[in-house]
Amino acid sequence: MKHVILIFVTLCSPLAHAQSDYPTKPIRVVIGTPVGGGSELMGRYVGQPLTAAWGQPVVIDARPGASGNIAAEYVAKSAPDGYTLYVPYGTHTTNPSLQAKVPYDPIKDFTPITLISKQYNALVIHPSIPAKSVKELIALARAAPKKLSYASSGTGAAGHLGAELLKQLAGVDMVHVPYKGSAPSRIDLLGGHVDLMFDVLRTALPFRESGRVRMLAVAALSRQSIAPDVPTMDEVGYKGLEVITWHALLAPAGFNKALADKIHGEIRRALLAPAMKEKLTRDGVDAIAGTPAELDAFMRADIEKWRKVIQAAKIRNE
Repeated sequence: MKHVILIFVTLCSPLAHAQSDYPTKPIRVVIGTPVGGGSELMGRYVGQPLTAAWGQPVVIDARPGASGNIAAEYVAKSAPDGYTLYVPYGTHTTNPSLQAKVPYDPIKDFTPITLISKQYNALVIHPSIPAKSVKELIALARAAPKKLSYASSGTGAAGHLGAELLKQLAGVDMVHVPYKGSAPSRIDLLGGHVDLMFDVLRTALPFRESGRVRMLAVAALSRQSIAPDVPTMDEVGYKGLEVITWHALLAPAGFNKALADKIHGEIRRALLAPAMKEKLTRDGVDAIAGTPAELDAFMRADIEKWRKVIQAAKIRNE
């Protein structure tokens, strides 16, 4: 029995030592989109407090492509030592339903650390569409099936799935026009080539203020401080219709819980500091910094929510 105890102590001691010393070298934060986008920004928001607290640089490693699959697979196969972390976005929980096969399991192959943030989408239409409310828009869609068109940044993107959910809840049919990115979809909406879209609220607000789009509702469960006069989809009769752009922080499966809690604690202190929280709110970003358990529950619920929508709409993104 003494030998067993000695072996146990010998095996556990290096791990305990690693926890107390972590980190001893730069930390890599992998993103699945090109630099310059929201994933890089959120990666830096989590990297800055870690560098400040521990004195080790946090390096953003962009591995774009395949709707985040390339980055996710890379992290899933990395050592769970805390030196390779991942900032996923919405496709992390929708890809398994959109694609016949993905090279990772969004839950089993990762250790949740924190849900960093949410950004809500708004339903916007071109001013030429004679609708001043969601009710009037749906009436138009019912009167002329497949006449109205909606843009998205790509098949399976948040805006696409949000519009499909609205179609299913309202019982209407509109034509999907997918683009390769948010910018070209927005340009065509502004030009009147498509009729409507779900767009990130903070991005759409300047176009609303200039009269180039009409904003009918925010796809959130509560009104947003940057657009307090805009009703929610809940308020106009579509309960639970929430369309968000979210970012989180994950580690490979098998990552030590104590280290996950340590990283979460530093990020939470930074993101929820009054000055930072105020800055993010002004930018339309809802800082969350939730617990690992809360992130796990969020991802599981997101998978089920969008799986039902995707299956009902028979969407495939091959």
